[in-house]
Amino acid sequence: MTERHARTWRRAARPLTLLAGLLAGAAHAASLEGSVHTPGRHDVRGTWVVVCDLDARGDCVQGTQVTQSITRQDGGSAWFRFDDAPASPRGVVAWKDVNGNGTLDRGDLYGAYTIDGLTPARVSAPYRAAVIWMREQDGVPDPFRTGAASLAPNVAAKAAPLVGDLGTQARGDGLLSGTVIAPLGYDVRGVIVLACRFGTDDCSAATQIKLSGRSSRWRVDGLADEGYSLVGWADINGNGEVDGPDLLGTYLNSARDGLQLVKPGAGNITLSLAPSGELATRGAPSPKRPPAPDTIFKSTAVKAVAGRWTTQNRVKRLTQGFTTSVGFGVAGAQAGWDWTPTQLRQDVDLLVREDGSFRSVTFTQDFQSENCATLTTVERVGKVSVTGAKLTFHVTRGAYREIDTCQPSFDRWGTLGASTETQLVGLQGKELVLRSGGTGGDLFFRRN
Repeated sequence: MTERHARTWRRAARPLTLLAGLLAGAAHAASLEGSVHTPGRHDVRGTWVVVCDLDARGDCVQGTQVTQSITRQDGGSAWFRFDDAPASPRGVVAWKDVNGNGTLDRGDLYGAYTIDGLTPARVSAPYRAAVIWMREQDGVPDPFRTGAASLAPNVAAKAAPLVGDLGTQARGDGLLSGTVIAPLGYDVRGVIVLACRFGTDDCSAATQIKLSGRSSRWRVDGLADEGYSLVGWADINGNGEVDGPDLLGTYLNSARDGLQLVKPGAGNITLSLAPSGELATRGAPSPKRPPAPDTIFKSTAVKAVAGRWTTQNRVKRLTQGFTTSVGFGVAGAQAGWDWTPTQLRQDVDLLVREDGSFRSVTFTQDFQSENCATLTTVERVGKVSVTGAKLTFHVTRGAYREIDTCQPSFDRWGTLGASTETQLVGLQGKELVLRSGGTGGDLFFRRN
């Protein structure tokens, strides 16, 4: 993330020029519409929505703004529509001046329309579904956008060009959007998201991710009002074919055993990629491994455990939820418990150097339903020491970031302080095993 983008999202205590030049002339065009959403306890009434040209920092250029204030809608969300939106590409931002001081500062709500979740997007009228998630300004910079946390290098897809039927063939004005997630050690740059007519091989529309990172927003336009299945593909070897080293991801139903039919309009679809060889088993729970033999936990040294280690621990679990039902013509209601299968997957990347320094990145994907997930990244750096069979992590600094793919306003982040953690360490074959005690079980790593 560049400092330019970091400034775009921080903007702490800087006078805002959004409302300057409200009557500036602009070429009129078709409508630009969408919705604006506030975090939990806030009300949308009093929010300003602004369509404007954006400068290099993502700020509104004075004299280009067309604005409106939401004054007749209450609650956490509201629709907006600009009938006189400029035809040239413009950004769309929303701001609620909570303390009424005319300055965007701590406690205010702010958001910009983005397609990738990071960069303010420019759109041209006519345009609809410009969804803006506002966030309460807290003055705390996101450590994963400002450089305070640096993720390990990832393998990028070769970004094979879209050819033939993979190009966009508009058949309507519908759209689908969501988030694509790459497994640990991979980059989403170059990933292609395909919308295929359900039950066929006719993939009429596609989009390609152009940003780097472990996850990114995607959007497919030009869809007819019918059912589609969705596929994410990373052409790792760049040969234009779906084969061995590639990553694939499909939008599955809640049981994770079949493709889910989806119609245009959905905006929170999560596509989680995995090596193509894992697709046949990705919906099944990981077998629970028995504890490692006690004999492998014996005296060792930092040099023996140095290297880059990765573990993947996927489990399938049941989540309890409350449901109600009302019979037709019956005044009373029946309540019960519903057990819905969800999936939790965690990847841990551990780099231990021979000089004793280390960096660990833990990435957790918690699928709350078939199209919603919480993505948590935790990075820690510091030193390790080994005494006998005990490996101690001396954490000097850390950072965390949590993304909610269905409720971006709930995203949170921060830094972690210094800490110390000691675990038993053992080697068996090509595996490194950490045992922390308690009920967590042994953690099995493979050398990367």
